[in-house]
Amino acid sequence: MRDNLSISSTSAGNRSIEWRLSQPESTRLARRWPIRTRSPNSERTAFVLAGGGNRGAAQVGMLSALVEHDIYPDFVLGASVGALNGVAFASEPSRATLAKLYELWTSVSKDLIFPPHRFGNAWRYAQKRAFVYSNNSLEQIIRDNVAIGDLADTQIPTEVVTTNAITGVAFRISTGDPVTALLASAALPGALPQIELDGVFYIDGGISDDVPILRAAELGATSIYVLYCGTIDRGARIRSRPIEAVLDSFVLAKLARLRADLKALGDGARVTILQSPIAQSIPWLDFGHGPEMIDDGYRSASSALSQLEAPRAKPRRFGSARKAADFLEIRLEAPT
Repeated sequence: MRDNLSISSTSAGNRSIEWRLSQPESTRLARRWPIRTRSPNSERTAFVLAGGGNRGAAQVGMLSALVEHDIYPDFVLGASVGALNGVAFASEPSRATLAKLYELWTSVSKDLIFPPHRFGNAWRYAQKRAFVYSNNSLEQIIRDNVAIGDLADTQIPTEVVTTNAITGVAFRISTGDPVTALLASAALPGALPQIELDGVFYIDGGISDDVPILRAAELGATSIYVLYCGTIDRGARIRSRPIEAVLDSFVLAKLARLRADLKALGDGARVTILQSPIAQSIPWLDFGHGPEMIDDGYRSASSALSQLEAPRAKPRRFGSARKAADFLEIRLEAPT
């Protein structure tokens, strides 16, 4: 394994929006996070939050571990569900925000995101439209958990990845309506509606750049923490449903892109990939294991970070059995 790569192995309607692309990053990405302003030649840290649907719960635990180790980013990049978690965190990087995300991921359900139809799902697929489900519930989730009116208002500069539905090219949004940007980034083809921005339609950012580490390096990152919703080593799986086979193939393509990007990055930046074995084992569309994925993301990331010689990582204050809810000071009701 290369010295600069560390992998943890422990167990909407039409809206208009403004954006900017590929602008000089040395000043643009520093101005909204004055606490961490530094010279252009000093270390810059990026959090890269990958897509992963229901498995995005694990990223709440990973973010909690990073905060506990006093590791904060200079900028955040996210695709799909990673964009939602990333923008929420970057808007107000605090335990309170992570606690709110904890509550989200331990209460959200499949029927909320993909509600059943009274005539059955077969009727949905017979409709003459390009998507099966409305994004109304997802829009409400975004509004409830992202308390800013413009992406430019995040405390930590943030970039949301979407995909041009015609060209397949990644399109990156760092300013404008966060709701529209996040709906576009999470618009899984066939499942959720495409989002139109100034006459162009956009879909899930994970299709074009699920783990934008090269973009992070382009923006000046010298240390990149990837919050991955699963594991790099997938192992053999028996798929019980056709939709799982489709989504799993999607993940195969994303992993191939990640490996190619890591090779292309070379020694350009140190990459630490945080993983969650439990999240990897959870079936797609199963939203009933949020607490387990959060805790596994927290414990696995904490173990990986404790082994790093990162200059800003400080020793853990708690034992490995501690849960993310304890760190976030959330009181859990005893099971009845």
